[in-house]
Amino acid sequence: MGHPLSLIHYRSQFPSFCPYLASYVEMQKAGITFFDIPTVIPGSIPTSPNTWKVRLVLNYKRLAYRTCWVESVDIESVCKSLNIPPTATKPNGDPKYTLPALIDNTSSRSVVLSDSTPIIEYLETTYPDPDPSRAIIPPGTRALIAASEHHIATSITPLLYPLIIMGIYSKKGPRDQLHLRRRTEAAFGKAIDEVQSTGQDREILLKKLEGAFGLFAESLMKGGGDYIVGGSPCLVDFTLCGLLLMFYHASPDIWERVASWRGGLWAKYLITFEPLMHVPANRFLSNL
Repeated sequence: MGHPLSLIHYRSQFPSFCPYLASYVEMQKAGITFFDIPTVIPGSIPTSPNTWKVRLVLNYKRLAYRTCWVESVDIESVCKSLNIPPTATKPNGDPKYTLPALIDNTSSRSVVLSDSTPIIEYLETTYPDPDPSRAIIPPGTRALIAASEHHIATSITPLLYPLIIMGIYSKKGPRDQLHLRRRTEAAFGKAIDEVQSTGQDREILLKKLEGAFGLFAESLMKGGGDYIVGGSPCLVDFTLCGLLLMFYHASPDIWERVASWRGGLWAKYLITFEPLMHVPANRFLSNL
């Protein structure tokens, strides 16, 4: 693809996807169990920016954990069976369940969490780094982090669906493809392939995306470091990295555009996270 990210490699392989195998007893023995969504990319590499965000933090903190793979179509039933809380409310008033989720059985009291930011805040509080310079939410930065996360939620996230929906769709297994197709077509009232932008409409969205990322590009360029605040990644960096990994794995054409902005700034930025992109070998599949 002609950009530095081609250097990225994964230190361990994901298992070939198969019917759910693990038991709840295994999960109780696992310590920290992290719930992620599989794909059909060789190695089953995830494409969800929110699950990547948490996985990167788990690896950054050098925590031992196991991955429970749950296809999107099964997320609600698995979450309900494990008392994992919903993260939102559907238009009809029903609870909405999403991943990532995390169950921590390390201590005598099991902790069950959903939604990426609360999970990361819990990990930061429960497993603080002895080196204060590695804090994910450094003292005095909460307002900056909140403003940055708000900018991502309001200026970047709304652009993603029409840009990347078919890329996400193509990386899912048959059951999840059917689930995504039905959900998308019900929401938009048209075929899923018609939801994806094309031509000039796509170019307009890409220009908006470049502008939205520009706020963070300016911070990186003015700060002169590898990360948004200081010499170590903060919560915003993990959020941005999750988005970039989604582009890279789900939509190579968008990634090539993103990687070309600001003289390759985002490609160089993503490479700094390479050591955190591995998936531990101790992982299992849920049969719940």
